Amino acid sequence: MLHARRDGKLVRVESDTFICHDGSRLPVAYTVSPFATVDGIEGCVVVFEDITQRQATAKRVERDLEKLAWLERIQEALTEDRFVLYSQPIIDLQTGEIVQRELLIRMRDAPAADKPARLIGPGEFLPVAEEFGLITEIDRWVIDRGIEIAATGLAVELNVSGRSISSPGLVDHIEHAIQRTGADPNQIVFEITETALVSDEPAARRLVESLHALGCKVALDDFGTGYGGFTYVKQLPVDFLKIDIEFVRDVRTNSASRHVIQSIVSLAAGFGLKTVGEGVEDEASLHLVRELGVDYGQGFHIGRPAPLETTHQLATQGRRR
Repeated sequence: MLHARRDGKLVRVESDTFICHDGSRLPVAYTVSPFATVDGIEGCVVVFEDITQRQATAKRVERDLEKLAWLERIQEALTEDRFVLYSQPIIDLQTGEIVQRELLIRMRDAPAADKPARLIGPGEFLPVAEEFGLITEIDRWVIDRGIEIAATGLAVELNVSGRSISSPGLVDHIEHAIQRTGADPNQIVFEITETALVSDEPAARRLVESLHALGCKVALDDFGTGYGGFTYVKQLPVDFLKIDIEFVRDVRTNSASRHVIQSIVSLAAGFGLKTVGEGVEDEASLHLVRELGVDYGQGFHIGRPAPLETTHQLATQGRRR
């Protein structure tokens, strides 16, 4: 405003923040117009505009453009076969032997002249793939590679997204991959989340039954986070309950988490299922989940995700405790 009065020119400010009487912040644009009367009175006329909605719209457009850019990158990665698999070991908590390996996807960024290609974690691209329907193509890519790995004799665990649960032809795709590679279906575990199960229970039931008919196994991931999980165990013929990472992560300090884990272990035993504790990140947690009766463990303390190229070497190094 001082500039407007001093220079005698209209000043337009496109974005500023005003502090309201209650302490809240109000994004505004405003115009300052200097004036002078014949009586020698000088001042400014200030016209304010609330730009809250404009800023929200601009941010939404920015997010949408960013998603579209990610969509293009994902499509290119599928076309150019730039996805890679990492594996994380799952051990028997009594023997320390590796019994399975969960296969986790990464995306290799397109190479550029001025920088090396970086490896992109799933949290950056999978939400966009889910939103725009590319997740089913990614799931099938993982299934194909995973079953090829199972054909070498390694027991693998593959994630199936919520969208793929009801995807037409998924089971046929899996069956053809098993036949093509000669993989033992007993070496393959398909993992579905409790959230995906809730979103389409009839489709999940059909998928689980079909996978069992092929000879594969099924794990229910993130178990314990939903209210209906215990009911689904009764209704769905799953093989493993993967205890949600939040309960395992604070098992040392939170008695409620310990009680939840004990309840899940008891429930699993009653139905003849095995339990997996996810998120074992230190020796004390490993000891506790073993003492609570959990069958298998997975987490950074046991083994971090490693490039699949090293899997055969790591498979011979099962941790004994």
